Amino acid sequence: MNLSQSACGLGLVFGSLACGVVYPEVQTPLRTPPPGFSLAPPPPADLLYIRFEGADVPARTVDGRSWDEGGGLPDPYAKLLVNGKEIIVTPVDSDTLRPQWAEQVRANYRIARGSVVRVEVWDKNPIKSRPICTEEVDNFHEQANPEHPLEVDCESGARVRLVVEPAHGRLGLGLFYELHTEGAYVTRVLEESPARRAGLAAGDAIQIVQGQDVLKMEEGKLQSLINANASLGLEMTVKRGEGAARQVRLRDGAIYPVVGEPVGVD
Repeated sequence: MNLSQSACGLGLVFGSLACGVVYPEVQTPLRTPPPGFSLAPPPPADLLYIRFEGADVPARTVDGRSWDEGGGLPDPYAKLLVNGKEIIVTPVDSDTLRPQWAEQVRANYRIARGSVVRVEVWDKNPIKSRPICTEEVDNFHEQANPEHPLEVDCESGARVRLVVEPAHGRLGLGLFYELHTEGAYVTRVLEESPARRAGLAAGDAIQIVQGQDVLKMEEGKLQSLINANASLGLEMTVKRGEGAARQVRLRDGAIYPVVGEPVGVD
């Protein structure tokens, strides 16, 4: 469990006035689907798993010079830009013509169809980085293929390999919550998750779980009930602000984490 921000910071969401109090945020369990398991629902068409697999860089620049003074090899890093905005920037792989960028972030990225997608590879230099490849990729979504990487041929003679696949998923509820002295509250909901599809949002008060009043539960009981029933079906009564209480039924299902959310993908 990670410690969330203090109750002073949560006051805008939950109306708490108790400053200096820190509540533990609880994440509902996540599982990696077994091989061959078909997640339902399938991922949204605009959400793709993307990572750079590697590149082959020519031994010399287009004008025949060495990449570095003294004949040294380049220090390549790669970028993926969508409509001019950088969404992926890899770490630098030093002194190599075959970068693989093993330490890059692996994630799902939301890209609207028809977006202008550009692949770039640069040689990192202290004063000014030098371009190795800058190529637009046509029909980016249509080239998503879990069997073969997308290969981009560059005017410089470089070749870049990019993994583009339907979004990778996990199994779970996609729900984070906190137990306060005055009740339990949803703190975060993953964007593509059963909790979001059920209409839950940060700030919702969790009042009843599996027919039991949250305020009357012993310590640890809420987490135990949620974890024990998530795979079979979880009955909850929740309330948002001054609105009416409503019943929600949740069950472990497909989660497709979006880059920036506190859940990774393989």
